[in-house]
Amino acid sequence: MKIKGAIFDLDGTLIDSMPIWQNLSFDFLISLGVTPKPDLREKVSAMFLRESSEYTIKEYNLNCSVEDVLKYMYEQINDFYFNRVPPKADAFEFLKKLKASGVKMCVATATERGLASAALKLNGMLDFFDEIFTCSEIGLNKEDPKIFELTLEALGTKKEETFVFEDAAHAVKTANKAGFPVIAIFDEAAAKEKDEISKFSQKYIHNYCELDGFFENI
Repeated sequence: MKIKGAIFDLDGTLIDSMPIWQNLSFDFLISLGVTPKPDLREKVSAMFLRESSEYTIKEYNLNCSVEDVLKYMYEQINDFYFNRVPPKADAFEFLKKLKASGVKMCVATATERGLASAALKLNGMLDFFDEIFTCSEIGLNKEDPKIFELTLEALGTKKEETFVFEDAAHAVKTANKAGFPVIAIFDEAAAKEKDEISKFSQKYIHNYCELDGFFENI
């Protein structure tokens, strides 16, 4: 298969960042000396930060405000993305190969632009990409294919030769149903969705080195 363009998700796809989001409420309680319940991570996994803050305060009868919890969370997130977030295994080497072969690349992410840019810069990846598209700036999530279509326009490549790299089932399905070939990257946060992810992707990998020989032109 030939690849001329690539649209990369960020979290769980290029950087190993999902644990920070899963552990925010858990770590906040620990910082207060409160023991979290075993199911806390699962309870807040689908919540926005404000919603998870409200839940944590109510569930654990905390004497603090939502703003107090959010302040802690944003400090942890900023420190992680600017200073500590690691790459997914062999992601940098794969991007380097794509760039050397003339493949055009963009990022399409639900993460805010400042955090995305910081994480990519920290891991030496920022210069590989022509542009970063964010869900918040477009005003849609990845259950709508518009973010992928807008990114495709920016790349100027044919859809059948533009691969979307994603880790989450809903994004994999959206890209697939919009006609993009999809490479799915395993992330522990989406392990329960692996059957669905595999169903809607051309290839499901645990490591980017598994793509050696998959593309004819890199």
